[in-house]
Amino acid sequence: MDLIHHIQSSATPWAALSLLLLGRNPHLSRKRIAGSLLLAFFLLCVPVAGWSFLDWIRMLEPNPSITLTALLGIALWERTRAEKIFTQSDWSAAWGFGALAALALYPMGLGLTGIDPYVWGWGPMVPLATAALATVLLLRGNRFGIVLILPMAGTLLHLQESRNTWDALIDPFYAICSLAIVALTFKKKFIPASGD
Repeated sequence: MDLIHHIQSSATPWAALSLLLLGRNPHLSRKRIAGSLLLAFFLLCVPVAGWSFLDWIRMLEPNPSITLTALLGIALWERTRAEKIFTQSDWSAAWGFGALAALALYPMGLGLTGIDPYVWGWGPMVPLATAALATVLLLRGNRFGIVLILPMAGTLLHLQESRNTWDALIDPFYAICSLAIVALTFKKKFIPASGD
């Protein structure tokens, strides 16, 4: 299982860096795609002060969530294949879930509350709530429900170092991205731009 965890924890930064290198150009050539994917791989292998760049990233987050890995994989597939897997509603559910999970989990770590929701990840509460949410999403035709099943399966199969369900569902990078995207979306919808 260490090999599977190593692959997953390497795939997450590789997919993120690949997406950055691909940029926003809507017309990507096969050479650009292949070059970006290979460059991302080689950049992660570059030694910096005796460690590869990937090892430094792992120092920041050694256990990326399965959810983030799946979302980056979907985004990379959509970007390189020019095929939509997720609708806007699916992406909204992904960012909304990440923001809510971050608000539920991280305030304790910042000392803002005396409740420790992380311990819930050791018991059945978080998996049952996630399974219920995934079911509701799937019944509504939202594909993010499929992504939510993956962390549950990963937890059952012990694919990560941590056995806590929260660690399979969310990590700080997914939390920060989700909170930022939800805040920007909220601002665009409800706060008029200056001069309007």
